[in-house]
Formats: sequence, C-alpha cells, structure tokens
Amino acid sequence: MTLRLRERLGLSTFRQMEGELDFFLDFASSCGVRYVEIRGERPYLLPQDLGRGKAEELRAKLEERGLEPIIHSPVYDVNIASLNPLIRRASIRQTLESARFASLLGARVVIIHPGRLPKDFPRDYLSNSRINLLTSLTVMARIAGRLGVSLAVENSPRGRAYRLIATPQEHLYILRRVASPHLGALLDLGHAHTWGLDLREYIRMLADYLLVCHLHDNHGHEDEHLPLGRGTMDLKGVLTELQGLERAVPLVLVLRKKEDVLESLSYLEGLEGERGGILKRIFRRG
Repeated sequence: MTLRLRERLGLSTFRQMEGELDFFLDFASSCGVRYVEIRGERPYLLPQDLGRGKAEELRAKLEERGLEPIIHSPVYDVNIASLNPLIRRASIRQTLESARFASLLGARVVIIHPGRLPKDFPRDYLSNSRINLLTSLTVMARIAGRLGVSLAVENSPRGRAYRLIATPQEHLYILRRVASPHLGALLDLGHAHTWGLDLREYIRMLADYLLVCHLHDNHGHEDEHLPLGRGTMDLKGVLTELQGLERAVPLVLVLRKKEDVLESLSYLEGLEGERGGILKRIFRRG
C-alpha cells in the first residue's frame, strides 16, 4: 500500500485490545497509519483518569510514533439530547472533558454522538430531544472553539432507540442550525449502511462539513463492525466518491480486534492493486 494511502488512514481503539494503550499505539505505528482514534472512556481511557503530566507523556508517545490523535468522547451513560436536564448537563460536562483532553494531546477533532430517545417514549418527544441536542451542541461548540478543537457529530446506526441523526438531511439540519465553525460532521459509513442509504450521496451532501469518516462493513441491517469486504457495503463506490472531495478526510477503521484491522488493510491493498489504482488516485492529494 502506498505511503499516501496509509497517511489518510487511522485506527480506532478496538474492543478486544490486548494489553495497555501502548500496545495499540505500537500496533498502529507498525501498520503505517497516520491517525489513532482514542475512545475517551473506560476501559479505554477516561480523561479524568489522566492528570496533565500523564497527558503530556501520552502526547510525547504519539509524537514519537508519528501518530495524530483523534478523540472519541464517551458513549456509555452519555446522552446530550436527554429529556432529563440533570443527565443532559452531566453529559455535556463529560463531553467537554474530552475536548479539554484533546487540547492537551494536540488533537484537533473530538467525535461526539448526538444522543437518542428511548423507544419507551412516544415518538412525538423526538422534537424535544432535537431541541436539547441543538442547545447542547451550541454550548459545547463555543467552548471547544476556545480550547482550539472542533467537534464532529456522528450519525447513528439502526438500533433500539429513536435516532436523531440517521440520514444526511438530519445531519445537515443539525449542522446548519448550530452554524458553528467549531462543529462539523463525522460520517460513519457503516452506520449509514444499516439504514440502506445511498452512501455516495451522503458523502456529497456533507462534503463541506466532513471532518472524519468511519469505515467498517456490515450486511445492511445491523451495526456489525465487520472487516472490510465481509459485508455488502459498496466500498469501491464510497472510495471513488471520496476521491472527488476537494480535501482529504481521515478514514478511521473502527473494528473489534487486531486481526480485523489486518484483514481490512489487506482488502484495501487488493483494491489498490486493481486496474486504475483507485486508492492511489483517492489519496494522491496532500
């Protein structure tokens, strides 16, 4: 795989991570990728568990390995669109801990989930959740800007709760309503595929807002996080669409274990070797 391709790829801390974070950093470095996405919660790395000194040590480790960090704010127990004001305030506070942590590490992007409405509520309450989401994002984007980082709000997969961002139209609505230079989009292509959406159209519609893309495969029904090529996603089409963007967007592999990462990198190498060198064209931009 060409150097330019590897320099646009990243790895997310995976669920079956062996050993400490150092193992993951060494593994990412050995794969030759540029980015590492660090989940900011236990059992990965909760920001409050690190003081400034340890954060500076981690920043030095990243720099030694030539890795750029991306921070993923907590997902478990967090809902920035919650109808419960105490839960929502706690969720905002915890998310901003990730933004402060990102600032210490020199990370430029913090990924956040938009929250959800449990299906025990009537669907009519979605509008209330959406108002809460907009309020939370407005507050957090302003503070993130002061810290020198940008927030990337992620689209959600098909699941048991009502989702606030599932389609490109919903994604754009939120981004345009908040209208902050410190808020952009994370497009999780695997999540979008669970809804049966046109992924190429999604990329085109969000082109001006894209900060990061997540890449993993599934069969179009649930969020399986399979290695690339194991599901039904039109990966060639997705990568071709990314080629047309005016700027290179980091592509982060979000998989469950080391073997899945290696299999996905091998799959990408196979695409690169096909006639026309699709990946060489996609990643030739600096």
